[in-house]
Amino acid sequence: MKKKNCIDANDVSTAEIPEFVYESLARSLLPVIQKYYESDEGKRAFAEWKEKNGAETKDTT
Repeated sequence: MKKKNCIDANDVSTAEIPEFVYESLARSLLPVIQKYYESDEGKRAFAEWKEKNGAETKDTT
């Protein structure tokens, strides 16, 4: 029989992630993201994204 007040270990909505985990993840990903967007491929992808999203935002206003 299942207890009413127990927390399901697989329930993501009840999980609490400590702030240091977010900070550690951000610190490890930031250099990789910066390097990508400084590359020619990243600049091209960002320009395409801006063009696509810029057109969409102009249509919605």
